[in-house]
Amino acid sequence: MKTIRVSDVMTREVFAVGPGTSLETAARLFAQKRIHGAPVVDNSGEVVGVISVADLADPDRDYSDEGGHSIYFSLSNGWASVVSGSVDTYPGCVSDVMTRNVLTIQSDLTIEDAAARMLDLGVHRLLVLENNEMVGILSVVDIVRGLLDQRASAADA
Repeated sequence: MKTIRVSDVMTREVFAVGPGTSLETAARLFAQKRIHGAPVVDNSGEVVGVISVADLADPDRDYSDEGGHSIYFSLSNGWASVVSGSVDTYPGCVSDVMTRNVLTIQSDLTIEDAAARMLDLGVHRLLVLENNEMVGILSVVDIVRGLLDQRASAADA
């Protein structure tokens, strides 16, 4: 089987937010673009952090329904699709809640390397770099899609 590289499966169209973006705007972007996280980029284009859906909810409040599922957003096929109006987000902006430790991976590594890194770090996405420049984002979904595509191609052969 062909080796699958990060560059083969990563998402190249990356939606980013600025550190001053309101949390409400970030939540709406996530819902509209059906994404779970985004890099935070300053005015000079430098990645200064990452924000995820989990960063948007108040951690001091229980946001679970009777089944233990988050009520902050609804999921449709694994993507955030509707931000609940009944749940309060932090007042403020992205820089208040973002993760400042940006985790990356090189585009020429294999998806097996990427999966191992994600497991080691306990994360669901990594920013993809080529020559120290962000060229995409790799999520667990991208890796699974790549493996399934490879499997389907092998079955057709």
